[in-house]
Amino acid sequence: MTNKATLNTSLPLPEGLFKGHYQSGITDPRWPKEPPAEFDPKAILDIINERIGAGRLREEDADILSLEDVRNSYTSDYSGRISKQKNISIMRANCLLKKREDLQNLLKTITEFASEEIRRIPSVKHLRILEAIPDSYRVTISLGIGATLFTTLDGFDRYGISHHKPRYLKPMPSFLGDSEELDPSASASDFIFLISSDHPYINVAIVRFFAEYLNKRFSKNYGFKGKAVEFLGVEEGFQRKDTREFLGFDDGIDNISMREDELERLVYITQVDNEPDWCINGTYLVYRKIRERMPDWEKLTVVNQEAMIGRDKETGKPLSRQVTGPKGKTPVYSDSKDPADGALNSHIRKVQPRRNSEDLFGIDDLDRRFLRRPYPFFDGLDESGNSINGLQFLAFMKSIQQQFEHVVNMWQLNPDFPVQGAGIDALYANNILETLDGGYYFCPPGLASPKDYFASGLFRE
Repeated sequence: MTNKATLNTSLPLPEGLFKGHYQSGITDPRWPKEPPAEFDPKAILDIINERIGAGRLREEDADILSLEDVRNSYTSDYSGRISKQKNISIMRANCLLKKREDLQNLLKTITEFASEEIRRIPSVKHLRILEAIPDSYRVTISLGIGATLFTTLDGFDRYGISHHKPRYLKPMPSFLGDSEELDPSASASDFIFLISSDHPYINVAIVRFFAEYLNKRFSKNYGFKGKAVEFLGVEEGFQRKDTREFLGFDDGIDNISMREDELERLVYITQVDNEPDWCINGTYLVYRKIRERMPDWEKLTVVNQEAMIGRDKETGKPLSRQVTGPKGKTPVYSDSKDPADGALNSHIRKVQPRRNSEDLFGIDDLDRRFLRRPYPFFDGLDESGNSINGLQFLAFMKSIQQQFEHVVNMWQLNPDFPVQGAGIDALYANNILETLDGGYYFCPPGLASPKDYFASGLFRE
């Protein structure tokens, strides 16, 4: 396995963005396309060899053994990829305001606070003399807006902005594999806040401000009496350095690249997407809290686990033949209906068919992909003493219906795809996965100027 930890400790981590076309915390922080000036392949190789010699790294675990391999590792593992922060806090909230002008001022207050926290320089107070002072905790705060901010579930236009509602935004429907306690319409919210940083206490501090002081600041700034926002709770997630989650497989494999053409084609709204003008450079967010039932999973042999996922557990490589597809693309499977490439109901075959031709709607399977930014979570124990853990699944895309919902409804949970009787995704079929919560949101574009604020386009006529 590539020693990513060594490379991480040898390079400064990329920072998040606050100004620009896109909101922070979606496709940033991002490693630069070209290695930064601090990238010294020889120094990195010396560190690896030193650790092998000291017994801290087994030689068979370090496949970077030449200068060329070190250089190539940056291109394959870092160039243009997201450098996710270590922690995420997910807050959902409802707006209690009645007037359009008050909603506008609330969004200004949220932007003001987010700007302060993203740009805040870490305090040196309370640090011991010999303790390293971090340059940054890489804070990003992303805002998503739910369909209920535009219209209530019974169709009432709350603030006179329903004509601005993004084309694909709606409350999340129910899906096969949802928990019996999950009612998506009941859990729908007006706002979602994604708070990320490299230190859990920083997340706690920002969550506390939102929950305890945002209403006070809004009241102070605009003379409003009463609560403007009701917070519905907070979900936490963390990241492992090796990007693996509780099932033991690497969840970062086969994510879309961060090339601008990929982002414009699959993630961010552009002028040709038939969306309201204010949505350009925004993106849709699908949030799902997915439990992974570890006792049932750990009863399986590694061979059976690999068959359910469709990948080799150690390397992450698909259990399939590799072929070159049309137009220079590389599908995973030579024939999506051939079981020689692994079980037809394995997870990756159900969500990544990668056929050689366009589907009935004239869309290539690769154009159904979306950007995943998931974090594992651990919520303690249930009443039976089993761990409550899984994945905070966050996915960004330019069309919920054409990307996420098509993948789930037409492929993953369709028992007759790719052939009749293939069955649904093996992870759901065997109750390894269970969806506990979730929602659909639209993330507005970034800030166009120092005086701009989140979703300002909603108030332009």
